[in-house]
Amino acid sequence: MDEPAIQVRGLFKHFGDVHAIDGIDLTVPQGAFFGLLGPNGAGKTTTVSILSTLIPPGRGEARVLGCDVVTQRRAVRAQVGLVFQESTLDLELTAREHLDLFARLYHLPDRPRRVAEVLELLGLSRDADRPTRGFSGGMKRRLEIGRGLLHRPRVLFLDEPTLGLDVAARAAIWEHLRSVHAAGQTTFFLTTHSMEEADRLCQDLAILDRGRVVVSGSPDALKSEIGGDVVSLVLERGDGAAESLEKLEGVSAVVRDSDGTGVRFRVSVLDGPRRLARLIEAVSDCGVVEVNMGRPTLEHVFLHHTGHGLEAPAIAEEST
Repeated sequence: MDEPAIQVRGLFKHFGDVHAIDGIDLTVPQGAFFGLLGPNGAGKTTTVSILSTLIPPGRGEARVLGCDVVTQRRAVRAQVGLVFQESTLDLELTAREHLDLFARLYHLPDRPRRVAEVLELLGLSRDADRPTRGFSGGMKRRLEIGRGLLHRPRVLFLDEPTLGLDVAARAAIWEHLRSVHAAGQTTFFLTTHSMEEADRLCQDLAILDRGRVVVSGSPDALKSEIGGDVVSLVLERGDGAAESLEKLEGVSAVVRDSDGTGVRFRVSVLDGPRRLARLIEAVSDCGVVEVNMGRPTLEHVFLHHTGHGLEAPAIAEEST
C-alpha cells in the first residue's frame, strides 16, 4: 500500500494550439476517493483518458499502480475500470446480459456469481432481466458503474458519473458510490464540475483550471484555508469597488465575477457579521443590489484561486 495508486509528474497534452493538460502533478494514495474538480474544458477527461491508456501523453510521466501508462499499457488496463462520461449501453440487452458479456470479455471464472453480486451491489437485482431501454437515467448509470467494477479493478475512473441526472438520481448514485468504496480497497478517481459532488464524495481533490492544477487538498482543508466568512455583494457598478473593499480591516481576499443582475464580489473576511456594515458602506456608491453571507464552500475556494466561476469560459478539450 506504500506505492501510490496514481502518480503524475509534469504531464502535458496539447491538441494543436489547445493546451488541454499543461504540466500537472498528482499523487493519489491507494484506497482513496479522489476528485478532479473543474469546469467543462479544464482538462479532466483528457487526464482520465491518459491515465486509462486511451490516449498517450504529450510529455511527462503517468503511472497507475506503478505501471507506466505508455510502456505498460496492458498491465494498467488489467487493473483499472472506467465509467465513461457518455453512455455506452446497448439498450436491447438486459442488465444481466450486459454484465455477463463483459464478464466473458474479462474471462472471469465465477461469471454467474460475480454478475449476481454486482447486480445486488448496485440495487439492480429486481430489474436484472429487463431490457435497459426501459431504465431510468440513474439506473443506467448504476449499471455502467457496476460494469466498471465487475472485474474488481484496483482503480476505478469515473468521468462525470452523474452528468445530466436529476437531483434524486444523483443522490442515489452518491450513496451507492460511497457504500461501494467503503466496502472494498478500490481507489476511486472521480472527475466532476459539481462542487457538491466533490464535497460529498471526495477525501482529497485537485482543482483543475485551463489544464493546470491550481490547488489540492481535502475539501475541509481547502475551505478552512480561506478562513472566516464569505460575503457576496451584487452591485450595479464595479468601478473602484475592489480597491475599497481590499482596504478594510479583516478582508483577506476580494474576487470579482460576473452576475446576471450586475457585478458580484466575493469577499473573504474575518468575523463577517461584525464587519458587514462596513463592507456595505465601502461600496454604497456602486449601488448595492444584494448581500449574502455564509461559510466558505468549494465554490468560494474555486473563485479564490482562479478568479472566476465554473461557468467561465475554459479551454475546450479535444474530443477523445
